[in-house]
Amino acid sequence: MKTHNLLQEVKRIPPADFYRAELPTMPAPRGGGWRDGGLCPFHDDQYAGSWRLNLDTGGFKCFACGAKGADIISFIQLRDGLSFPEALQKLAADWGLA
Repeated sequence: MKTHNLLQEVKRIPPADFYRAELPTMPAPRGGGWRDGGLCPFHDDQYAGSWRLNLDTGGFKCFACGAKGADIISFIQLRDGLSFPEALQKLAADWGLA
């Protein structure tokens, strides 16, 4: 599948569903927008409260370590050290899109 088509398919993954699957210790989300995400997966976080997720866009930000991104693709890129095309492929495979 071409990168553009793959991108369109991956963008259909609901961010709230993605984060529930990837961060099982995340507090149960209520509504959309920016929410508490629990413990940051990018550093040895001991205190909840600094890790925030946007359940509408997939954006994320840690106010402790500075990890941030605009969507679930950038989350996978940062967490797994992948390029953009590699992250698309991983998400497509993990979510049964490819």
